[in-house]
Amino acid sequence: MSPARMEVGGSQTNAVELARGVADLGHDVSMFGPEGPLVTMVDDLGLHYTVAPDDQRWPSRRNISALTALVRSRRVDLVHGYEWGPTIDLAFGPHRRLGVPLVATVLSMSVPDFLPRHCPLVVGTAELAEQQARRFARVSLIEPPVDTTRNAPGDVAAARRRFGFRPDDLVLTVVGRIVTDLEKVKGVHTAIAAVDELATERPVRLLIVGDGAELPDVRAHSDVVNRRHGREVVTVTGGLLDPRDAYAAADVVLGMGSSALKGMAFAKPLIVQGAAGFWCLAEPSTLQRFLDEGWYGHGGAGAATLLGILHPLLRDARRRRELGTFGRDLVVDRFSLARASRDLVEVYNVALAEPGSRAASHRGLASAGIRLARFKFAMARHRAAAFATRAGRIPVTANGAAR
Repeated sequence: MSPARMEVGGSQTNAVELARGVADLGHDVSMFGPEGPLVTMVDDLGLHYTVAPDDQRWPSRRNISALTALVRSRRVDLVHGYEWGPTIDLAFGPHRRLGVPLVATVLSMSVPDFLPRHCPLVVGTAELAEQQARRFARVSLIEPPVDTTRNAPGDVAAARRRFGFRPDDLVLTVVGRIVTDLEKVKGVHTAIAAVDELATERPVRLLIVGDGAELPDVRAHSDVVNRRHGREVVTVTGGLLDPRDAYAAADVVLGMGSSALKGMAFAKPLIVQGAAGFWCLAEPSTLQRFLDEGWYGHGGAGAATLLGILHPLLRDARRRRELGTFGRDLVVDRFSLARASRDLVEVYNVALAEPGSRAASHRGLASAGIRLARFKFAMARHRAAAFATRAGRIPVTANGAAR
């Protein structure tokens, strides 16, 4: 298995957990990827891990060579890429050079046009599976899994003491990467603004767990709010390799994707975050849209929407308990790691039993290569245009020197 990054969260955490789940079913699993905090988790699980020569560069000739050598030396039967970058390196490495079957997983909200379509594809939402069935030879739905044994209700009081929360505090928790992707950081800033308003009348606290390029801005925003109230209203921990106590300490979880599911696994009510001001309470009446489209959404009134959900929810402890039970039951029944691991092994078995012809593989890779080249060219033109725009704003003297 080859994830795109090894930061805590998202697709890469799913890759590590499923690697362990597949290994627990009796299979020999190796992983290949960049350095990062999750490498420690891989080591603790006893899985073989090879560090990629290049990080966040795809396609990478060095990664392609290293992957081919790894597959040959360990006599690997099948390779599995998570997201487009590792999938491309695997496609043009061991898949093309050695004929090893390739499976691709995309847990993003869209599937890149340039992925090789002759290879089996795994996606995380029913809507995406239906869309991609028109393009790919085989598409499987495996919703983001949760280890419901490790992620389960526990000692709430101890978890709250760890972060300095009082028994009567109403704690909102956000766990995720602090980045611009999917407007994640925009949602975090909205949550800070909402808690800033709520904290004037209630003992509300916001716990933010995660790392990423936008973390300094989140810390700065939090510091402003804390100074205004003369107490710590917003707690920012940075990244935690094991964020289970953050979920356990919460009265309400805010999140998207895998983080949303893990919040429900701890029997916490969930408010789903999305883009363009989207916030929505996960409850029986809204469940079907999330099962179809994933734990995300688009469009809303931002802080006003979030506050409209939080005001009644924070007043009603019984309602929070009911929603927590609903979420925990849902995750155990539908999103367990054990179930997803069995489903993934079945995808592997089909890929091994029906590998397709080498001619079909060559045609698929040639077509993917052309689409990838077009994508890279378009991105290069976009960067050049952006650079030219920035350069045009630099004042220049009469002799041509920048001021």
